[in-house]
Amino acid sequence: MQGEFLILSEADEARWSFLSVARDADLGIGGELLAVLDIGGGSVEVALGRNEVEQWLSFPIGAGRLRETLLPSDPPAEREIQNAVQFLDATLEPVRALPPPERVVSIGGTGVNLAMLALEATQFDPAQAHGVWIRLETLLTLREQLMRLSDAERRALPGIEPNRAPLLPIGALIMERALLALRGTAIQVSMRGLRYGILWGL
Repeated sequence: MQGEFLILSEADEARWSFLSVARDADLGIGGELLAVLDIGGGSVEVALGRNEVEQWLSFPIGAGRLRETLLPSDPPAEREIQNAVQFLDATLEPVRALPPPERVVSIGGTGVNLAMLALEATQFDPAQAHGVWIRLETLLTLREQLMRLSDAERRALPGIEPNRAPLLPIGALIMERALLALRGTAIQVSMRGLRYGILWGL
């Protein structure tokens, strides 16, 4: 109704984010065991299942929080990066207990912007990123390159959203460590997300 809004629970958000991928005909997931990774500024969610969410985990380790607490330098110092890797691996340990998924898909701006870099795009166009696969080796290379740059240098990179530049290397690091925890070798990018899942879940 007009003037009303819906406050989503974490479980609902995980379900609808998962559905945005699982029911995306362009991705053609089918009955595969799917892991959906959602990297936000304040938290990270991992949802796992076939067609519907069967398990989901939420961690208070978003890119913004890590920037403030563990990676404040511009660009990050090597020791800061090492500490962040250790912290992420320890925090994401419960992910290692999940069954290995057959496909891992990222939703949200981190994946889309990394896909733009992987494609060597000259302009930001999220539609180009949809369905793109990023191999673990490519992700490692992109993360290392981004970590060596200052915020100003990252903002000048072609193809990405300039306002995402300060958090993009940290998002890439989270994606890298989460993919390793899931025992994955590549991650697919979806430009869609929660609002699509809500539509498909109605």
